[in-house]
Amino acid sequence: MCISAQKRFDGEFVKFTFLVSFIALAVSCSTVAPAQEKQIDWGSVGGGYFSQTTEGATGNWTSTHGWYVLPTFNINRQVSVFADFANLSGKDENVHAEFYGVFHGFANKTRLTPFIFTGPGYIRASSTGTISHSLGWCGGGGLTIPITRRLSFEAIPVEYVINTANGKIGNNIVARAGFAITFPKRRSSDK
Repeated sequence: MCISAQKRFDGEFVKFTFLVSFIALAVSCSTVAPAQEKQIDWGSVGGGYFSQTTEGATGNWTSTHGWYVLPTFNINRQVSVFADFANLSGKDENVHAEFYGVFHGFANKTRLTPFIFTGPGYIRASSTGTISHSLGWCGGGGLTIPITRRLSFEAIPVEYVINTANGKIGNNIVARAGFAITFPKRRSSDK
């Protein structure tokens, strides 16, 4: 097998492994989630602007910018599973990232809903004809501000992403801002 075909196979295998892990995580979380008295939403789909600062091999920091799409599926009122897809572009560089994990929202009496999240992922980076695949892990926190019943402003001011590109550990600091659309379940009283 040629080297490029082997790299492509390795990348597809890593993506498949994370997809299977995500499905297993969703199933295991749903079995331990307590029954809800009130109907909860199905989840949401968010998207928006993405800014990342990356520590280089020599200790210098570079910035890249892009977009993200963040669908979540609610297990109960406070716990969700998510799939995070992002695309970043910088000088002679293009990065695609996929992360899957658990999302926890904190109930409070204000309109602001703080949350935290964590999960494993897969990163594909291409730079001047060179393509690399690496594993990663993300963790961070943010808040959601409802605008209407279905539309919210979503801010993730702090997220840490670690990757394993070229066999070395890479540090990344991420900030995001965007909007999320919520998909409510139909209640029996709505019929």
